Parts: sequence; structure tokens; C-alpha cells
Amino acid sequence: MNPAQGGWLILLTLIGALLLAIVHLPETTPQWLGWLRPAWVAMVVFFWVMELPHRLGLVTVWLFGVLLDVLYADPLGLNGVVLASVTYIAWRFYERLRMYSVLQQGGVIFLLVLGGEVVRLLVQDLAWSRGMTWGVALPALTSFLAWPFVYLLLSRLKSQVRVE
Repeated sequence: MNPAQGGWLILLTLIGALLLAIVHLPETTPQWLGWLRPAWVAMVVFFWVMELPHRLGLVTVWLFGVLLDVLYADPLGLNGVVLASVTYIAWRFYERLRMYSVLQQGGVIFLLVLGGEVVRLLVQDLAWSRGMTWGVALPALTSFLAWPFVYLLLSRLKSQVRVE
């Protein structure tokens, strides 16, 4: 990432997404509210790869995924593989994804996050014998609902800073 061409903004938004992903809710909030957390990092990665596919690489995204593994205490490499998959799919279809409306892109986000959550749930079930739950669909649903706002915010930041 070249800082002179707005690479600092891409890095800053990824770090902000990491912080939003790990921020704790107050002690007095119900525990189920934490299940509604959107997949911030996946949405930010999806945006930057869709808008500027030449600026974000698989290794960079995989390293952010490994950092997310450390922050979540997940098996090492799990989030890296999920984010690398999101990156590859966005790379593969970025020309088509740009033509979609924001709601259609939100549908793609829903499917990508749902697939990532299912993979995460299966690996965690193998590693720690956790049970399967339907709560796996909640982050995908909230990511779908948050996508228009994330897209709008990142689009405005991209145009103001002139990231190329």
C-alpha cells in the first residue's frame, strides 16, 4: 500500500474495523446483543477489494485475519482463510459487483459472511466441541443491514482523500 496514494486510509479503515470487531459491550447489556455484531473487517475488505482490487493483497488480508484470530482467540489461520476467501471472491467478480446496487452488494455480503460464519462454527466445533446454533446467521443479517452505511461512509472517505 502506497501511503502517498491513500494507502494510509485503507490501513486506517482496516484498523478501525478491527477495533469495532473486538470492542466490548457494557457489562449491563444482555449477552445475546453481542451476537448481532456485524462482520466489520469482512465488509471493509470487501469494499476496498471491490473498489480498488490492485491495492489490497491476499497476504495483507490474511495477516489481518491472523491478527483477528489472536484478538478473538480463534484457531490460528481461521479468520485469515475466511478473509482471504472474501478477497478472492471480490477479486474474481469485482467488475460485476461494481454494477450491482448497494442492496445487491449487501446480499453478496450476507452470503459471504454467512459462509464464513458457518466455516468458523464448524472449525470451532471441531476444536472445542461447541454446539451448532442458528445464531450463525445473525452476523450475516446485521452485516447486510449495515452494508449501505459502511458503503456510503467508505465511498465518501475514498472520494475526499482521492484514494487511487
